[in-house]
Amino acid sequence: MATQATGINLSAFGVARRPSLAVATLGAKGDVRLALKSAEMFAGKHKLSDHSEALFAEWRAGLLELPRPIGVDVAIDIDVLGAGGIRRAPAQRQIWELTHRPIDFAFYGDAPLTDKIGEFGVRFRALLAASVFEIGNDLIEVYPRATVELMDFRGQYTGGSAHHGGQGWKADDRNKRADKLMAKLLAELGINPGQGASRLNSDDLDAILCALTALGAVADTGVLTNEELDREIAERVSRRALVDIEPGHTAPGATAVLARPFWESVNVTK
Repeated sequence: MATQATGINLSAFGVARRPSLAVATLGAKGDVRLALKSAEMFAGKHKLSDHSEALFAEWRAGLLELPRPIGVDVAIDIDVLGAGGIRRAPAQRQIWELTHRPIDFAFYGDAPLTDKIGEFGVRFRALLAASVFEIGNDLIEVYPRATVELMDFRGQYTGGSAHHGGQGWKADDRNKRADKLMAKLLAELGINPGQGASRLNSDDLDAILCALTALGAVADTGVLTNEELDREIAERVSRRALVDIEPGHTAPGATAVLARPFWESVNVTK
């Protein structure tokens, strides 16, 4: 039976876009087939006066149909920011620790409670609290921005787009930095365009990275987790914050970060 996993770039809600969904299948020869589509279960419009039970039922039904694990790029474990989190003396804490988890600070990510994605994150965590999804098995947190950092790409690809022509991936706009980075990333990752996927945008890439991370996590290859991820985060926080390595600066629970390609090829359809 082929190994499968799903990725959803829920971070798209932070920029008022609908998320994309990617289902990845790992073949016997290391080839990955990846199908991209819109995450329809999150496509509805809702008012603040709507009942959460109906909303969660809609989300839950859609998620239950997907191959698991499902990798999502929204904060699942925020305990370090809550009353039960690690509380050091105020004099020892830096300002970032009030709003960012160590993984957010280490990889220049958004603050999960105060940035634009925060509102959706609260709702998604409420869904998980009211559901039977097993965190760590059914759903994991993934971090595309960390993958880009670990692969030594500089810059921000959000909002970028690229197309595949006769000579590989090209930026849609050669004067736009995000487009150029998109083309480089797609080429470096070995993404091959199948039907409907000759042009990809940053939401597509985020969903692809989410799915590949989840696939690597279930296949136990190519990803950083547990102590290995803890060390990477603590070292990066130390460098960015100009402080000694702090053992408490660890990864959130149920988190995997794609660190290196583990596939022979990735064929994407849309």
